[in-house]
Amino acid sequence: MEELERKDINHDCKRAAMILRDRRQELNMTQEAVALEVGISVAHYQFFEYRQRNIMKVNTRLGLIIRATLELDPFELIFENDAAWVREQHWTK
Repeated sequence: MEELERKDINHDCKRAAMILRDRRQELNMTQEAVALEVGISVAHYQFFEYRQRNIMKVNTRLGLIIRATLELDPFELIFENDAAWVREQHWTK
């Protein structure tokens, strides 16, 4: 069971890193530009894209600032297949 949990964590970290990188590139931003906007070092931001640190485990404020800078829906990183459903349940009623 513990091994399965590790795989899920690795999957989430890899998926989040790809989303961050892809979105940053869509916005034509460098890692340096994101880090400057967020107020962290380039190395700190690179930890997230290079999967050395999982963005899902940082404090809420930093995670939201990074997501806002990259114009990402926070639910997209958290819920792989159900982001639209979660958003609909909580914001349309």
